[in-house]
Amino acid sequence: MKLLLVVCLLFMGSAQSVTLELNPIKDNTVYQTNTISLSNGQGPYFFVGRTLMQDIEMQIRRGLIKFDVTAIPAGSTINDVSLSLEVASYRTATDVTLHVATSNWGEGASNAGTPGGAGTTAAANDATWLHAFYDHTTWNNVGGDFEPIPSGSVGVADTGPVVINSAGMVTDIQNWVDGNTANHGWFLLGDESTNGTAVRFASRENNLTTVRPKLTIDYSPPLVTAALTPVKDNTLYEDLFGGFSNGAGNRLFMGKIQGGQIRRGLLQFDFSSLPHGATAVSAELELIVYNIPPGTAQLGDASLHPVLNSWGEAGSNGSGSGASAQTGDATWLHREYDTVLWDQAGGDFNSASASTSFNGTDTIIFFANDPDMVADINGWIQQPSLNHGWLLMGDETNNGNVRSVGSRESNDPPVLSIEYYLPADLIFTNGFEL
Repeated sequence: MKLLLVVCLLFMGSAQSVTLELNPIKDNTVYQTNTISLSNGQGPYFFVGRTLMQDIEMQIRRGLIKFDVTAIPAGSTINDVSLSLEVASYRTATDVTLHVATSNWGEGASNAGTPGGAGTTAAANDATWLHAFYDHTTWNNVGGDFEPIPSGSVGVADTGPVVINSAGMVTDIQNWVDGNTANHGWFLLGDESTNGTAVRFASRENNLTTVRPKLTIDYSPPLVTAALTPVKDNTLYEDLFGGFSNGAGNRLFMGKIQGGQIRRGLLQFDFSSLPHGATAVSAELELIVYNIPPGTAQLGDASLHPVLNSWGEAGSNGSGSGASAQTGDATWLHREYDTVLWDQAGGDFNSASASTSFNGTDTIIFFANDPDMVADINGWIQQPSLNHGWLLMGDETNNGNVRSVGSRESNDPPVLSIEYYLPADLIFTNGFEL
């Protein structure tokens, strides 16, 4: 059995909209009769409304249809729902209403052919006027179990396509996705008070695939939050020989010390725990300040810059002055001491992706949701080989306005919080096998 699933991703700012187009997984017609069991599980059409049959106890037809909505992730918000149907024939202008089915039902091997309005003998597990599953499970109510208040309606005044689109259908799908109610699909009812109002619709088994029922659902998938700490970090200490580092130290340093030498932090996060194709929509980086030096130059700015080349973290463990670099450590001159040099002293990096200000009393330095910062993360999710992390730059204008913040080896490591959308896992144009 094939289910057509077409997924379209739309982005509007931080909102993501996903559109699914689904074919039914089953449909059927129940034919009014209390004496024989009629159905049409495999027929090319299903029927609703009241016919002109002479026996008034065999005039009513009710359609049944169900779609599998389990491809929608739990926690999603349903925005819009449309059911497209093809009217093959009708006698008089009439209205058709859609009602939530409250019991499970079956589609068996019965096939009433074309046009099929009289039905045929029910096969095993077919839905009938008396049975949800012929011939062992009856409805709670003769004629089927469904909500009396319709979820939507459409007027039929011509052959061809019609669309049912309503807020009630949005509620139905939302309830099915959230698990508030079981998904047994819908009943379709015509005008059952007036003879000659029957409508014949193309079913999912119709030979013309373009006229088969189709359910279109627009939804917003849930946001997922991830909190990451660095997989490596280090400090670059400005000196002529590039001999100092702090790979295993519990602090990162940024800014300019009283003697005029610059300190720059390096930190890199691993995004492999996020699914490939995830889309970050917000990001916040929190750094805990460990040291605020005395003096007059207390205000400053901090910025994050994408690093352009790989760098190392080894076992050096120092303080504000650093420690002797170990093999593989990043230093002012080296990406990896003492074998691989930066292209430029002080690190290879791009323009700032995020910036923030700090004062003389701030105990937290917080980078909040800069668009370029989010763009960095999305680029690294898609191409991990480009992820070399950020360079953390402080106030490099005023002597003595250096800051130290907790490193990944501290009790207060940097924390990068990301909100992201899960990817749409199934994107097909020709369908997939259930």
